[in-house]
Amino acid sequence: MSLFQHLPHVCPRVRLRRLRASDFRNFHAYRSDPEVARYQGWAPMSETEASESLREYARNAGLEPGEWAQIGIAALEDDRLIGDLGVWLAPDGRWAEFGVSLHPQVQRTGLGLESAQALIALLFAHTSALRVVAATDARNLACIGLLERLGMRLADTAEAEYKDETCIEHVYVIERGRSTP
Repeated sequence: MSLFQHLPHVCPRVRLRRLRASDFRNFHAYRSDPEVARYQGWAPMSETEASESLREYARNAGLEPGEWAQIGIAALEDDRLIGDLGVWLAPDGRWAEFGVSLHPQVQRTGLGLESAQALIALLFAHTSALRVVAATDARNLACIGLLERLGMRLADTAEAEYKDETCIEHVYVIERGRSTP
């Protein structure tokens, strides 16, 4: 889809951009952290896994329906990678899902909120998605707070199996035409 054609996207404090091989050191720093990985769909990565993932993400041509894509979150002042956004567009293009991963040093600074607001705006402006969803473990209070600050509403709660552990999963949604705060 054309979403990647609109990258890099400059925000007040961050730049959303494609991931690249030169991001390795920073990417591996947060992707190898068990606390960052705790509520993510990925496990802590070795250096080899991080390098292979970055190569794969850098080759990604864009946001293809039915496939996950990663968008880098870089600090605006020095283009240093501080996190990434996973984004998935449904095969019919009618909805999208996202997740946020941030380096521990920048968590709780509002940079995740700024990045997610920009992503949602880009999704509504450059895809046919009518709604954007995000799922989180009910124990992930920081993520729940982020989703609520985005103006997303709790749409569903269900028991789920996640990383071989039973948990309660919350699904939040925001619809096209409803702007984030």
